[in-house]
Amino acid sequence: MKELTLSEKKQFFNSIESLYSAGFPYTEIFKTIESSSVNVNIRLLARIFRSGIEDGMPITELMMRYKSIVGAQYAMLFCAGDKSGKVEAAVFRIREDIKRTENLKNSLIASLTYPAVLLLGCIGVLILCQSFFFKIFDVMYTTGMCRTSIFTLFITTVIKIIIAYAAIFGGIFYVVSNKQVLGKVIDFIVEKTPLAPCVNNIYFINFFYVLAASYDAGIPIMESVELASTLFKTKQASLGMIKANNVLKNGGDVASAFVTAQLFSPFALSQIATGEKTGRLAEAFKDAAKDYEYQLQNFLNVFTAWLQPMSIVFIGLIVLYIAVTFYKKLYGGLLNI
Repeated sequence: MKELTLSEKKQFFNSIESLYSAGFPYTEIFKTIESSSVNVNIRLLARIFRSGIEDGMPITELMMRYKSIVGAQYAMLFCAGDKSGKVEAAVFRIREDIKRTENLKNSLIASLTYPAVLLLGCIGVLILCQSFFFKIFDVMYTTGMCRTSIFTLFITTVIKIIIAYAAIFGGIFYVVSNKQVLGKVIDFIVEKTPLAPCVNNIYFINFFYVLAASYDAGIPIMESVELASTLFKTKQASLGMIKANNVLKNGGDVASAFVTAQLFSPFALSQIATGEKTGRLAEAFKDAAKDYEYQLQNFLNVFTAWLQPMSIVFIGLIVLYIAVTFYKKLYGGLLNI
């Protein structure tokens, strides 16, 4: 079964919260969702959960078993809420996180759509010019071309454009669908590109919110950190959290463990150190998550502000290249007559 979409996750957890608040046991909750939902994926997932609970499996075990379907961070948040008896609060946090993710996704789509369409258009125009118009100029002043040859050349060019677009979209689909390749791409982005703050901050936000919910639910800090660390998918972050977990296992304090990880901002480290001394670690984790949210939004604002002007400059260079090549071939051919 594939992972639920954001809207499906929201619907799934909202249904659980509504029925749970009404006093229904988990068996009845998932039986009701299974019979009432019109979404096939949600209905199938509810059936799996109902069957598991009827077989004696606890809801937390089911959530963690199918975390790749409901979302790892959402499964962890729900489990933390269930253990602390705060399911409604956990689902509220999940809804807020889904809303934040949807806003982030919509913001990225809105900012990237225009440059992406321009880029794809430029690729098509370049292939059309190189494989069709410029070739016609190369022969029109020498041997000439009949209509059949021109039509054949045009069809060949269209096929090249289709192949180019198919290769681009096929490559994107392959990267997204192959977790191993996607992991390598994310590692490259984090280690080699200016987009590293954007990727890292997304992970840090989820990490600190899950950590806060787990610790607030009464789960020991070592177990909470280990649980939340599984959200990290980059090599750098995973190695850093291994160091932090080792410090905790050896009896070190939380602040020292997070400093050892060499991943987090000075503000986050300061909040954790203060929260540990004052007994407000859960609040400190939440404050760190909010700070990373603020940093992420600032980064996206700057990124989108620069993206469209840079894309226009890029398009201008493409147009300049086409114009120069066009006049070069036009007047060059005339001079050779």
